[in-house]
Amino acid sequence: MLVISDVRAVTAEGVRPCSIMVEGGRIAGIGPRDIVQGAGACHIDAAGRLAVPGFIDLHLHGAMGLDVMAADLQVLERLSRLLGKWGVTAYCPTTASAPSPQLVRAVATVAEATRRSTEPGWPGARVLGCNVEGPYLARGRRGAQAEDCLRLPDLEELERLHAAAGDTLRIFTLAPELPGALPAIRWLRARGIIPGIGHTDADQEEAMAAVAAGATHATHTFNAMRPLHHRDPGVLGAVLDRDEVLAEVIADGRHVHPAVVRLLCRAKGITRVAAVSDLTPLAGCPPGEYDLYGGRAVLTAEAAVLKHSGSLAGSVVPLSGAFRNLREWGFSPEEAVCLTSTNAAGHLGLGERKGALRPGMDADLGVLDDDGAVFLTLAMGRILHGPGPLAAAPQK
Repeated sequence: MLVISDVRAVTAEGVRPCSIMVEGGRIAGIGPRDIVQGAGACHIDAAGRLAVPGFIDLHLHGAMGLDVMAADLQVLERLSRLLGKWGVTAYCPTTASAPSPQLVRAVATVAEATRRSTEPGWPGARVLGCNVEGPYLARGRRGAQAEDCLRLPDLEELERLHAAAGDTLRIFTLAPELPGALPAIRWLRARGIIPGIGHTDADQEEAMAAVAAGATHATHTFNAMRPLHHRDPGVLGAVLDRDEVLAEVIADGRHVHPAVVRLLCRAKGITRVAAVSDLTPLAGCPPGEYDLYGGRAVLTAEAAVLKHSGSLAGSVVPLSGAFRNLREWGFSPEEAVCLTSTNAAGHLGLGERKGALRPGMDADLGVLDDDGAVFLTLAMGRILHGPGPLAAAPQK
C-alpha cells in the first residue's frame, strides 16, 4: 500500500485535508491527514500540498520533438513518460492531416499504444485512444494543418482507419460544411466514435445539422472557426446553444482570452467544457525556427507562430500550466479539476473510473506545489513522477 499523507484533496465535497491510501491501482481509502501507515506501506508526506485527479488531455499532438505522426510506438512511450512529469495520467494522442497511408499507420500505432498502456510495464500516462484531427477540414480555417493533405470526407478512407484502429478511435474532427460531412458524422456516431466540429467556416445551420447528425464535440473552441456575430452566430452559436456538445478550450492564455474562457464556462456550464493543451512536437523545444506539418513555425518561450500567416501553431503549455492559469483566472480548485480531468473522463465514458478522487476510482492523481508545479504523479497507482528515489523505485 502507498499512503500519501497531509494532502488537501480536491473532492466532490470540496478541498479536504486528508491522507490518500492507494492499493492495487485504485484509491483504497481517504482518511485523516495524519494517518499512521501500516507495516510495509510506502509513505509520502505531501506537506499540505494540493491533490487533484490526474489531468486528462483529449488533444495533444506531441512535445519535445516527439510527434504522434511518426507512427512509432517508442515515440508514444517516451511521450507518455514525459507527460507524467506534467501531471497528465491519461491522454488521447492526436493526429494531423496527412496522406492516407501515413494516417492509417499513425492510428494503428496509437491503437497498439492504447493496448500496451494497460500493461504493467508501460512507462507513463495511459493512452485512451486516438483523436483524429483532419484531414476533412476547411482550407480557409486550416491553421497549422498541411493544406495539400486536406480533402473531402471519404467513407472508404474512414473504413480503412477504423480497420487499423478498431475501437481505439475516440474523437474525429471534421468541418461540417464539407460535402459528405453529415454522412461521415453519422458513420462515426454509429461506431461509437465521437464526431467533432473544428477547423470550420460553417454557419449556424450547417453546424446545427452536424449536431443533429451526432456531433458532440467542438475542437479548440473559438480557434480555427468562424467567429461569433450577433446576426451570424456561425458554428459557435451551435456550440454554445447545444448542451450535448462538449467544448474544448486551449487554456494557455494566448489562444483564448481568460475572460472568454470564463464566458464560455458560464454559457455552457462548467461540466460541458474541457481544457486541452493542443501541444505540438515543438512544445518544450529550444526557441528557434522549425518545420511543422509541411510549413515553418517560429517558437519562443511563450508560443509557436506560423511564419506564413502569423497564426498560433498549437500551444506550448501543458495541462499543468492550464490548471495554474485557470486558478489565476478565478476558477475554484473544484472548477479547475472539472475542466482538466472530470469532464474529459465523462466525455470518453470513463467517469466511473477516472476524473475524481474517491475510494474505488483508478489511482490517477497529481500532487501540486503552491505555484502549480507537479510534485507527484500517479497513474493506476504507479509513480510516474515524484520526489527523490520514489519515482525510480520498483513498484508492484
